[in-house]
Formats: sequence, structure tokens, C-alpha cells
Amino acid sequence: MRTPQAPDKYERRDQDELRAVLEQSVTALELRGSTHYVSADRGDANVSLNAGTDVDIQRFSTALTANRTITLGTGANGSWFRIVRTGLGAFTLDVGGLKTIPISTAAFVDVRHDGTAWRLTAYGAH
Repeated sequence: MRTPQAPDKYERRDQDELRAVLEQSVTALELRGSTHYVSADRGDANVSLNAGTDVDIQRFSTALTANRTITLGTGANGSWFRIVRTGLGAFTLDVGGLKTIPISTAAFVDVRHDGTAWRLTAYGAH
């Protein structure tokens, strides 16, 4: 069986197309950086989070006036969120059904997507 061989010469158009795609990819990676951004206060509301759309660190600093739920939407292997609750109130904050932050508790919850589902990776109460 013969192994396929690359051509000795490539069309200039193919080279230009490859160069453009590589440049776009590298630029996207450079812009992404490794900085983790913190959301504005998410307030006293239910929210849905999607990896790649919402920032990694989500802040809830308003006192809750009802039990609230964070729905964890789309994610890919390695996606993560840290939920930080500093606003208290006599109600709970449920993080994707994985962990519920109790009434009047300042805490953080870390979740990570394993390629199949969201998983609880850390919890701490302040």
C-alpha cells in the first residue's frame, strides 16, 4: 500500500488561505489571554451561565429575596465557573443542582465541565 505524498509545490492561493487561517487562530488565542474576569453583580435573580459567553467568576452581592437558581448551560471539557456569594438574605442560591449555598451564607462554589457534564470541584463558606 502506498502512503499518500504531499505535493512538491502548493498553489499560492492555498498558502495564502492557510496563512490567513493560522493568523486568525493565533490572534484569537492571544486575545483570550489568561486573565479571569469578574462579572458585575448578578443581583437578586435566577441566571443561566454558558461557558465562552459568561465570564469565569460570577458575583452575587445583592441580598436574595427568594430562593435563586443558577442554571449551568453549555460547556466544554475544561470550562469552569466560580460563583461568589457575598450578598446574604434569608434565601438559598442553588448552583446547577450541584451545591446549594445555605441561607445567609457568604460562600464560593467552583464547578468544572468534564466534557460530559458539570461537576462540583470546590466549596467554601466565609
